[in-house]
Amino acid sequence: MRARALLVALLVGSAARSAGQEPVDTALTIQGFLQQDNEVGLWTIVVPLPLQVLETRTYVVPLVGQPERWGRYLNRYIEASGRVTRLPERGNPGIGMEVEKAKELEPPGTARATVDHGMTLHADITLSVIPNRFRWRDTTGSPTGVNPVLVYTILNRRSAPIFFVLPTNRFLCVAVKSSEGISVWDTATIVRRLDSRRFTMQRGGFFRDALHFPEDAASRPGHYYARVGICDVDDYDITAEFDVR
Repeated sequence: MRARALLVALLVGSAARSAGQEPVDTALTIQGFLQQDNEVGLWTIVVPLPLQVLETRTYVVPLVGQPERWGRYLNRYIEASGRVTRLPERGNPGIGMEVEKAKELEPPGTARATVDHGMTLHADITLSVIPNRFRWRDTTGSPTGVNPVLVYTILNRRSAPIFFVLPTNRFLCVAVKSSEGISVWDTATIVRRLDSRRFTMQRGGFFRDALHFPEDAASRPGHYYARVGICDVDDYDITAEFDVR
């Protein structure tokens, strides 16, 4: 007998079942990032909250069937619906999801900004905290397993390229403040190669990076502001809000 369950908005759920029966598969809807491992050709959806399904707890949901149908969503945040089946022979996690439909989503709480210098430069900037409401610990004090991430994107809207020249090897700067305006955490990604300090974004091109942040970045319950931008370069900073419960 097939059991059905619906998992929406990154909430952990479990498959419904009749007494004394083990589910063969389960229908679900999840949200996360579509990824591909080029070395083994494995497609996955990576979720920021651990998913509990068919007695398996995982952040990574392997895709089966014809996952390349959804290739246009590669590295995008999507909502996918389909069926998850036990596949113990595939290792850990011993499940696989066949996606029946998928669509790209804008994560809740996404912040938007625009850089507009007339005819010379026009770019859209977004910043998402995924998930934007979460708990580090459950009611028993145990870790929830949440894995929050900052997703920063620049999209070039002009026909001309955008040229970036970094004065140092710092690339993306991140700062987190409490609702009282107190700085609680900051970090920066580093460019290792000297030639990487210069890069070009072509017409219609976009840059996207995802940065995970630890519990130390916002350890106490409250409202927070995360600011991300290109270090030492004006105009590309943006702030998004999130809540720790």
